[in-house]
Amino acid sequence: MTKPINLQPGETAIEYAPKVELSNGALCIPQHYLLYQHSLASVEQLILDIEYSSRYPIFASQDNSGIYLQVGVVGYDNYKQIADREMKIVYGRKWRVEPQLPTSEIIQTAFLAIKKAREHEVRELFRLNYQGSITTPFNNHHDLPLMAQQSDLFSAQTPGLTSTAHDQEQLANCLNFVSYDHAQFTLRHVEQHQSGLYLADILLTPGKETQLPEITEQSLLLQLDSLTANELVYRLFEKLLLLSDRHVDEFFSYREFNRFSQQVNVFAIAEFSSRLRNNSAIRDNANLAEHFQQANYQTDQTRIPELTRGKLKDKIKATLESLGPIQGLPAF
Repeated sequence: MTKPINLQPGETAIEYAPKVELSNGALCIPQHYLLYQHSLASVEQLILDIEYSSRYPIFASQDNSGIYLQVGVVGYDNYKQIADREMKIVYGRKWRVEPQLPTSEIIQTAFLAIKKAREHEVRELFRLNYQGSITTPFNNHHDLPLMAQQSDLFSAQTPGLTSTAHDQEQLANCLNFVSYDHAQFTLRHVEQHQSGLYLADILLTPGKETQLPEITEQSLLLQLDSLTANELVYRLFEKLLLLSDRHVDEFFSYREFNRFSQQVNVFAIAEFSSRLRNNSAIRDNANLAEHFQQANYQTDQTRIPELTRGKLKDKIKATLESLGPIQGLPAF
């Protein structure tokens, strides 16, 4: 007797959907042969099986516009004195979940939501002491329309530095004005590669108040296009953001499977994908091909945006028409 294939809540298989045998003998129905009609209850069930960190709870909720995910960030208020600090929770943006979204994509939406909530935190924890003021130049709360209006204020380049010992001292001094989650940076060595690029070895040292778990004492190797303070600060922030993303990659799990960890064998993923994406079943079964095409068409129709009359619609229409014939365009 054939063992039934268990689908997730909110999933149904299209008619004539084939069963595919995996390398370990298990049978499954590939997700591209499934139809999705997710509800708040089915999304909540998915979230229950996700683990990352108690500091980043994932909320599932619903409003008049539909279902959404939202990540909370629990931590200490960064703008109070240490003696007065207490734990608080703030909430990230809402990530919409259409009922027709594949189950895997809902899980990946939660994954991305955590990454972006953490990125927001990273941007606020990176601080630059400039002319006696503590600033957060990479945070998301600067007035972008005003900055664009006054763009000439931001075009001046940081004076260039050569590769002499004196100028390396200037780079080292620049790091004295930078802090990140109460951690400090020390420039240990700079050398120029034969390609013309520079390699900077920076020691990261956490402080007693450091909260982020990936901030441990370690060496950060930065590749610099030029020896300027501006280049150094941008590349340093880029490296810290990478550390944050890698932490989520390694510790985000669904049903105890760390899908995005670099410990997962990439060649095993390739083998797995090649089995599931084999289209021989569609080629050999006209009924399956018809239902598959119809299901894809109906899903695609739910994703076409409705445009209102105005300058934006006119701009999009002109831009897309300049590219030549395109299938799936919204109604103009």
